[in-house]
Amino acid sequence: MSSVDSEGMLISERVEHRRFRTIEHGDLRSVRALVVHQTDAPTAQHTFNGYLAKGSGAHFLIEKNGVIYQTASLKKRCYHVGRYLRSKCLAVDKTTCDTPQIQTIQALTWTLQIRALDRYERTKDYPERYPMNADSLGIELVGKHLDAARYEEVTAMQNESLRWLVSELYGHFRLTPADVYTHPQISYKHPGEASSAVWQ
Repeated sequence: MSSVDSEGMLISERVEHRRFRTIEHGDLRSVRALVVHQTDAPTAQHTFNGYLAKGSGAHFLIEKNGVIYQTASLKKRCYHVGRYLRSKCLAVDKTTCDTPQIQTIQALTWTLQIRALDRYERTKDYPERYPMNADSLGIELVGKHLDAARYEEVTAMQNESLRWLVSELYGHFRLTPADVYTHPQISYKHPGEASSAVWQ
């Protein structure tokens, strides 16, 4: 079993610390969910370069050979979810939606609809809505997108490391498989991102 130190770093021989304070944005007060991403970069180093330049990133990065890097403290928020949340009630169970509110939103143009749905979803508590930057950890898997529908396949070594990491985080934060999502599930992202990731 791993441990978490006072700085929010996961202590295990399986995790290499490569912390980027450039991607940490204030305190993360609770961890309710995990979000699995792919980087759209060919190597971990390409992603590290991006972390230095643009300020957005995730808490962990798993290289194609299975090496796990922790890139941000578990006590700090990262901008990994994306700007607009999808509607969980529309995706999972329409009967749980506030029907008049949703109908009003769905009458808007597509761009206005996305923004209005996001505002509506953020009034809810998790798990009634999808996770946000304020209550989730991000896990990146190195992998490029290939075309409009597909990303590179996640390697067997990446999936093995992902399973180990997710299992450890379940224990530290009292999470279950229902609390793990891929990026396109919760935000408006490339549909193939992390589709071949396996964490159970």
